[in-house]
Amino acid sequence: MINSDLICIFVGTTINADYLKSVLHENNIECIVRNFLQEGSAAGFAAASSDDAAKVFVDEKDFEIAEEIVYKLFKKES
Repeated sequence: MINSDLICIFVGTTINADYLKSVLHENNIECIVRNFLQEGSAAGFAAASSDDAAKVFVDEKDFEIAEEIVYKLFKKES
C-alpha cells in the first residue's frame, strides 16, 4: 500500500474492525485499522464513544471488493 490512496470502508467498534481486518486478509486485501481508543489512551485521554472507535482503510484498487465484504458482514436485517 505504499504511495496509494486509502479509502475508509468502515467505522465502528474495535472488535468489528478487527474482525473485518481478518476477513479482508483472508481475501488477500490489505488494510489499515485506526484505533482511536488505543490512540487516546496512549496520549492520556479516552475517546467519547466506543461505537465509532475504529476506522478501517483499504487501497483504492480493493475498494469495490472490500465494500461488498463489509456489506455482507454487517448488513442490518430489516
